[in-house]
Amino acid sequence: MFEAKSGLRKLAAITAITSLALAIPLASQAAETKYPETVTFLAGAFGADGKKVDLYGKTEWGVTLESMIQLKAGGRSVTKQLPAVKNVLSSSLNAIGNKAAPGFLTNADGTLKVGRAGLFLFASEVLDVPNNTVRAMVFKKLKTLINASTGEITGVASGSIDYAWASLGLNSYDEKSLANKVVLNLITQQHADGGFGSTAADSSADATGLALQAISLYKTYGSNDQDALREAASKKAVAYLRATDVANNHWDAYGEASINSTAYAAMGLKAAGAKITVYSDWLKSQLAATGGFLTSWSAGLGDVYSTAQGYVPLIGLSYLDLIKKN
Repeated sequence: MFEAKSGLRKLAAITAITSLALAIPLASQAAETKYPETVTFLAGAFGADGKKVDLYGKTEWGVTLESMIQLKAGGRSVTKQLPAVKNVLSSSLNAIGNKAAPGFLTNADGTLKVGRAGLFLFASEVLDVPNNTVRAMVFKKLKTLINASTGEITGVASGSIDYAWASLGLNSYDEKSLANKVVLNLITQQHADGGFGSTAADSSADATGLALQAISLYKTYGSNDQDALREAASKKAVAYLRATDVANNHWDAYGEASINSTAYAAMGLKAAGAKITVYSDWLKSQLAATGGFLTSWSAGLGDVYSTAQGYVPLIGLSYLDLIKKN
């Protein structure tokens, strides 16, 4: 894992790693890990060094962040994810970059990738990583993009998906008032059919499920009128998902059954208070012997991208079940 160093440098490296490991609270271990083969499959996607997930010849940082969340839900302790924690969540250089090169949260011109920044803040809280300095840097950049009065965000690339992740990240960072503004703006983006989308034109199960989680994190926060807006938006989003599921147990995308769409939609319904057993059962039926989820392109083997979003609803949870509300 580590290159050879002189004695002093090696000692310093070991000390730093040990200090970070000790600083991370030990997660309470569940009595039994559900679908351990799936957890093992996803952990294996991080490669020999355990630092990140590479797909199709390049590093997929969003997939890496969500995989870390999924592994935490599967009982994979933070200390067992330490290489990825150090590389992804604890390095400001990797996350934000510098004048010489952008990080995985920034574009080539140094501007912030809004949705991914929200995901970063959320993942940091789910894993309970002591990376307050990096979190503060990410939050500061995100805050500058948000209109404090209207909740409108500049630099958004993926519509309501970015807004949803931004609000989830802000809430996880205990910036509830600003997150509430973002959620209220997100609600204005709801389509006539009740769904949300990555564009102003089309609704999708994925975007709607994520938006529903963002709306549902705090059902009563703000004025009574704001609470009523959230409740109405939630009901319309639930109705959209109920109307678009296939055979009452999954959702399609691009003309075929989709693990990712089903995962996000099911988590949205769970966050809104609905039972998702039928969707969890369908997800279970899509598992390969290797532990990952099957897709039409995975040649009978597990697919990393699908598994990076599918494990949490497989065990009957949403992302909101993984974070402490206070």
